[in-house]
Amino acid sequence: MLYAKRGDNPGIYDQQGRFVILRGVNYNSLGDYWQGNAAVANIKPYEENDLKLMARYGVNCIRLLFSWSKLEPVRGQYNQDYINQLKNVIETAAKYNIYVLLDMHQDAWGKYIVSPASEACEKPNKGWDGAPDWATITDGASTCTSDGSRESAPAVYHAFQNFWDNTNGIQDAAVNAWKALAKQTANYPNVVGYDLLNEPNLGYRPINLEADKLAKFYRKATNAIRAAEQESKAFRHIIFFEMSVTWNGQPIPFVPSSDLITDENTIFAPHHYFESISYLLTIEQGLDLLYGLSGTYKTGTFIGEFGFFGNPADDVEKYKRFAKKEDANFSSSTWWQWAQAPGDPHGISWDGTQYANTSMHLVEVDKVGNFTGVKNEYYLNVLNRTRPNAIFGKPVKLISNPDNGTMELQAKSSTQGVTTLWIPDRFGEPQISGVNVVSLRLLKWKEVIRQP
Repeated sequence: MLYAKRGDNPGIYDQQGRFVILRGVNYNSLGDYWQGNAAVANIKPYEENDLKLMARYGVNCIRLLFSWSKLEPVRGQYNQDYINQLKNVIETAAKYNIYVLLDMHQDAWGKYIVSPASEACEKPNKGWDGAPDWATITDGASTCTSDGSRESAPAVYHAFQNFWDNTNGIQDAAVNAWKALAKQTANYPNVVGYDLLNEPNLGYRPINLEADKLAKFYRKATNAIRAAEQESKAFRHIIFFEMSVTWNGQPIPFVPSSDLITDENTIFAPHHYFESISYLLTIEQGLDLLYGLSGTYKTGTFIGEFGFFGNPADDVEKYKRFAKKEDANFSSSTWWQWAQAPGDPHGISWDGTQYANTSMHLVEVDKVGNFTGVKNEYYLNVLNRTRPNAIFGKPVKLISNPDNGTMELQAKSSTQGVTTLWIPDRFGEPQISGVNVVSLRLLKWKEVIRQP
């Protein structure tokens, strides 16, 4: 089990007091997405082989997306079959020594906001994922987007405004849903924590008021999770929190007030898409900004999403720059995303007629949702670079080269302890040397998989 520290030396730690680095992927196979074409898969269905393959590439954490719409399809009634599916992934991930971050995911509020054929739109809105139908209160606002972006539809930011205003108690319901899920997952030692809400939209009222509402929701959800942990006699998990991404349909991010983020076992978990979706900053400037924001909260940094979506042969250099910067700052991250099916809302047209026959993120998926066997080795080899998993002592320096497998790690301690490393095998037998390295044990990947 892991925990987060704030203040001096912030970050993620294990029970031996070692500084932990989590590197992995977002996994959306249990997400409840809008489907624009019934014949085209909108997700790659879950299978254990995904986790096995991830582990072979050094993944030690997945950000496991779940949808409120599937967790609570009927108000007050939690879908036990769905919870069991989530628990099965958690249990299987433990076999492969993979931590699980549970993420209440949403994009543009949910799949129930979609432009119908009867609404004349120059730029119609697709459905996405997130909230259940009963919690989708749009005040009759238009589903048409103003600029083609999903958040710009008035129905989307009206739905969020009703959430922040707790209309009909829908925010309280989301908090209760978190408590219900936490009660059933809090005793798993490989559940690293809970990401409270993916990429929230602030609504349309004055931005300073909405930012406070976001932080207050985080506090309510945190308190509910803490109550669930106590009732389950479980340990306290890390709370992951994000900034908002839009306000009033415009791409205006905002960070919640640091005064309202008070739980000690907390980490800032922003997303990074500079030189990918946004070109306002460079990759390095964007990361420096996010590290600086973490400093205002006195927390570590966990980049919950990042990715590059051009030609991998070209964009791999961007990933290497990102990797160099995150290594230097000892930060953790999860790549967006393991697999994206051709019918995912990110890829299919509003009317369901335009889509690719295959879709590649880290692995390729065909239009019926099957893994084709093709892997994105460009990006996987950067993700799979040599790194420490758990560092004994205070981390000082980390440089890792994904092209040749070399790594330099420095840490300070006045006592002896164990640091564990992940070393890819594509460069041959590892050679390890250094100052104050007193013992060494090498294990092959198969030797550390937990047998049932």
